[in-house]
Amino acid sequence: MSLHSRRPLLGLALFLGPFCTAQWSQTNTGITDLSQGAQVLGASSTQLFAKAGSTLYRSADNGTTWSVATNPVALNPTESGFAVGGRYFAGLNASTDCIYYTTDNGDTWNTVAGAPQATVVRGFLANGTHVFAYASTGGVFRSPLPGDAWTTVNTGLYNTNVIGMLLVGNDLYANTIGGGVFISTDGGSTWDDSNTGISPSDLNGENLWLMDGDLFYTAQGGGKYTSTDGGTTWTAWAGLPQFGLGLLEVKRYGTNLYMETRHFAGGGLRDSVYLSTDEGASWTNITGNLSADDLNGSGIVENDGCVFIGYNLISPGQGIYRRCGSTGLSEESAQAVSVFPNPVEGVIAVVVPQQAIGSPYRVVDITGAEVLRGRIRGAQVELDLSALAAGTYVLRVEGGAMAPVRVVKR
Repeated sequence: MSLHSRRPLLGLALFLGPFCTAQWSQTNTGITDLSQGAQVLGASSTQLFAKAGSTLYRSADNGTTWSVATNPVALNPTESGFAVGGRYFAGLNASTDCIYYTTDNGDTWNTVAGAPQATVVRGFLANGTHVFAYASTGGVFRSPLPGDAWTTVNTGLYNTNVIGMLLVGNDLYANTIGGGVFISTDGGSTWDDSNTGISPSDLNGENLWLMDGDLFYTAQGGGKYTSTDGGTTWTAWAGLPQFGLGLLEVKRYGTNLYMETRHFAGGGLRDSVYLSTDEGASWTNITGNLSADDLNGSGIVENDGCVFIGYNLISPGQGIYRRCGSTGLSEESAQAVSVFPNPVEGVIAVVVPQQAIGSPYRVVDITGAEVLRGRIRGAQVELDLSALAAGTYVLRVEGGAMAPVRVVKR
């Protein structure tokens, strides 16, 4: 779909398969102190990272067991994490330097030139040439890949309290607290505000995401808007019935969209977690057996066919929960697609069952943007990924109930 077309957004849909039966399970083995909660921080090509208290942890078995990794800075385990170009970047909170990277999964850490200082690096983003970081003060920082030297890129970004970033094609969006939405069409070198139609009282940004080709924005005061023209203009949006008291977060992993919303339950507050695999046309409640009163927007991370969520200090002792089989296909019905080598530097071989021959395929990056498409012409085909930037991608063969495959490009 394009930025100028949109399907109606529906309410909850009922699905068979893992959504109805899969349960969440605590996966805290090896984590010693959950008194301050826990947070999953993304993954490198081989390790999943999380923090609990003042300790950074890693897992080589997708969260089943955890071991202690070295903190980038003593007692400062990291606030955000991101893998690109064979490196895992850590964004820190109020450190002298707030960006570090590791090439050995947290045994040792390296400094970068021009790192932001005395701020909170809330997250990272990458396109084909650069990696970006956004912070609570200082705005947007950019480095040519592989990420050795960083500079601020805030020309036109008059509000530098950035809570989120989004990449749509070649356009970058910055969601700010106090200045609303900004757009850059030149890779972050210059920015223009993109708030036409958004009330001045709704410029404290909360969430910004792409869904079915259109942009959606929610403000901390409850305002909700959508744009069908790439952010040039915005119109008020009624939101989704699942929002309840408010939308806490939206996360995209390939074509999977997750959202966490706030509801009342039993006289108290409770968050609910939903999943859409069809660009918001329908949503499935996957909250299941998550029973604590308040998840409080503790972060949704998908990795290797499982989705993770961490309870923060409002619900101490709960830690990290994992739910597998979250791709929209039951294990019984999904057919296997094999790829090798994986990780890959250039050409990858794709082997599919007979019923998938002739089916279209798509390769999408971690933002859900399509980077490659074609058709499966035989039982084994080769895809040339050499032009793609290093990072994690998802291969989806759109026929014969094929399970998606995570591909790591070096």
